[in-house]
Amino acid sequence: MSTITPITRRAPEHVWRVDLDAATWGTACLSRDERERAARFVFARDRERFVAAHVALRQVLAAYSGVTASLLQFLPGKAGKPALARPAGLQFNLSHSQSVALIAIADGNAEVGVDVEVLRPMPDAEAMAAAYFTDAEQRALAAVGPELRDRAFFTCWTRKEACLKAVGLGLGVDTRSFEAGVDEGTCETRIPVDGETARVTISSFDGGDGVVCAIARRISNDTGARRPIHESELYA
Repeated sequence: MSTITPITRRAPEHVWRVDLDAATWGTACLSRDERERAARFVFARDRERFVAAHVALRQVLAAYSGVTASLLQFLPGKAGKPALARPAGLQFNLSHSQSVALIAIADGNAEVGVDVEVLRPMPDAEAMAAAYFTDAEQRALAAVGPELRDRAFFTCWTRKEACLKAVGLGLGVDTRSFEAGVDEGTCETRIPVDGETARVTISSFDGGDGVVCAIARRISNDTGARRPIHESELYA
């Protein structure tokens, strides 16, 4: 089984799932900064997963951009969200949880955000929801049966995180200032950003057993479509 596999979705964004523990990943294509960041991890497993996620990201971006993985250069955004120095117009986002990572690629200038969480018990879900969810989202979560509540919590959580990544401001936006919802349907929300209102579409999707996934895309007028990449091109 490949360590980087496409997730089939009927949507303009392309999403790849990475099994971070499936293989040993060399660091040759990483930048000096990435290698230094990896070296700061105390535990070997965390270090190896960081390396795997960033090597996989470079491999995927190389396949889309035509630029050799080791030559890709990243520019930090104002809230730390990286962007490619070149080529312009290739939007991406990376998220990882335990042994699973997701890489999203979007067309044109439409900023994209993706988030993944490994499904697990959340005994403090109610307290977390009170701190980060809107009143309506808290009520919806409370109405879900106990057997599905952990999944509903992570559904809302990943949708919130994906939205924050799509607008590129991270924790600079109050997560209670916009609705993302606890169900997995596609919807549009509006997020206050720098005195304006950003329109963002959100959807949850199946990323494989044991994970909860969401993707968000900031709405723009760019409707171009990017050519799909075959799995074999990642290792060319």
